[in-house]
Amino acid sequence: MICVKVPATSANCCVGFDTLGMALDWFATFYFEPNPEFVIEGCPDEFKNEDNLVIVGFKKTCDYMKVDMPTLKLKIDTDIPSSRGLGSSSTCIVAGIMAADAWFHGQLNKMEMLKIATEIEGHPDNVAPAIFGQACTSFMDDGDVRMMMIPCQNFKGLAMIPDYPIQTSEARKVLPQTIDYKDAVKQVGYALSFVQCLSSGNELIFPKTCHDFLHEPYRGKLIKEYAEIHDYCKSIDLAMWISGSGSTMLAMSLDEKKLDMLQEWIVKYCGMSYKKVSISTKGAYIEYE
Repeated sequence: MICVKVPATSANCCVGFDTLGMALDWFATFYFEPNPEFVIEGCPDEFKNEDNLVIVGFKKTCDYMKVDMPTLKLKIDTDIPSSRGLGSSSTCIVAGIMAADAWFHGQLNKMEMLKIATEIEGHPDNVAPAIFGQACTSFMDDGDVRMMMIPCQNFKGLAMIPDYPIQTSEARKVLPQTIDYKDAVKQVGYALSFVQCLSSGNELIFPKTCHDFLHEPYRGKLIKEYAEIHDYCKSIDLAMWISGSGSTMLAMSLDEKKLDMLQEWIVKYCGMSYKKVSISTKGAYIEYE
């Protein structure tokens, strides 16, 4: 049996829209084994078919390696919620790719896996950290994926998870077609400083970099708790952003006391689910059972 473990991810990271993502120490687990017939367990019935993203990733990898897709049993064990901006679809895609590679004795390197995953997902900002771990910045270059890992200090986080989903397609509809040139210049400065803070652990500057012009002012309106949480985090100098396209929000700091303050405030005033997380140094990996 092949067991693949894939981390949840937080894409965009406020000022890194469609280019920046980080792996979290919150893993989904996928089990693959030979089976006379095609079987999927551990997900809603609507996903128990060949359109399941795990199977899509597995099959596309088989096609890439020019081998036949085997019949198999897939068991999914995850508590990463779907459509909450935590990379649940990326965990499925990456699991399928890594399992197919392991099934046929490890023919691919991680950049090839990233290429396949990006072709399925459409962009690399979630799948890159899911594969490589840490934080990653990525972009497309004439059809090729370019990716750089960002070594991070030991940041801790609090994921705040509303009880309603937001579909990425809906979150993209609210985005503006253009932005002001001066705002674009500011965004570059914030993004560069954000990445440097992750690497250096500059806790003083880090919250100041979380000022986005590209998506958060618009997507924040889709999350009814966003404005209140944003204002509270700002009041205690705590970095916070919408994870992916939402609805999850993520706060991060080297100062765990601030995260404890936020957690107490969430319990008292919001009543939503939350989970303590940190940046995972490890991306997806294989275990054999």
